Amino acid sequence: LFDAADGKILYAEEMDDQWHPASLTKIMTAYLAFKAIKAGRLRLDDTVVCSEQANKQPPSKIGLPVGGQLTVETALQALIIKSANDVAVMLAEKISGSEHQFIADMNAAARDLGMTRTVFVNPNGLPAVNQVTTARDLTKLARAVATEFPEYGAYWSMTQMRIGKIRLGSHNGLLKTFEGADGLKTGFTCG
Repeated sequence: LFDAADGKILYAEEMDDQWHPASLTKIMTAYLAFKAIKAGRLRLDDTVVCSEQANKQPPSKIGLPVGGQLTVETALQALIIKSANDVAVMLAEKISGSEHQFIADMNAAARDLGMTRTVFVNPNGLPAVNQVTTARDLTKLARAVATEFPEYGAYWSMTQMRIGKIRLGSHNGLLKTFEGADGLKTGFTCG
């Protein structure tokens, strides 16, 4: 538990123990998208395309066919609200040219934020033995997202969205059950 205004830790247990971030990984994926938009390398109305690699990702996903397209804005919302694994890969490929380069960019951003015990190996948080982080490191990322990109705050608090006739709902039950909750994400894998 920390104060986002100054980063002060208010309460913690085992905050430096490494654990698998699961879908919390997508906070970094969104962070890099926001940075690319701010730098002028990406626009909300640009399109992202579903590659074969993106299409192969297991659920949670939106399930576009190879060649299917979304705007960056819709992709970001699907990434955050639905926790779409396929969309994470689509954004990674759009932002960095390849998933491999995006992972390198994720790790560079983690170092820049002082996330000293974090290693990313994919953009979506699907199970990977070497993909680890800590509660302390995630506070650094969460604070960076909230303070550097407040204009996207509404994305994190949305409980649903539509892509055509399909309604996508949030996995973040706290948004509906905990008064005052406004994001960011939840994450879980059986591993």
